[in-house]
Amino acid sequence: MNLFKITVVAALLSVTAYAGDAAKGKAIYKKVNCALCHNADGMGKAKDGKLAIVKGPRIAGLDAAYIIEQVTAIKTKKRKTKNTSMMWTKVRGLSDQDIKDVAAYVTTMSKDKFKGMNQK
Repeated sequence: MNLFKITVVAALLSVTAYAGDAAKGKAIYKKVNCALCHNADGMGKAKDGKLAIVKGPRIAGLDAAYIIEQVTAIKTKKRKTKNTSMMWTKVRGLSDQDIKDVAAYVTTMSKDKFKGMNQK
């Protein structure tokens, strides 16, 4: 019984670690102008996987944890490519909670779940 309780608590803690407010995330998405590269619907502007400075990939339906991981990596410059330089200028001022909120919003943008380029 104790193992069950520990498992439930651990599961709840892992979910809340990625908890964000989708309504706030929508406002941040608009304010930061994520649509410039990812479109208003999050389906991206890159065609056939060909990324460019203002042609970002689809993000709608991505897992919140993955979004948080990738945006944080760009913000901290752990992930730095020619195509992430513009995104860094947009996300560098976001707080950890802002990133969680945007992630919560992006996961709601599509009913189908989607895997990111670097997602395992």
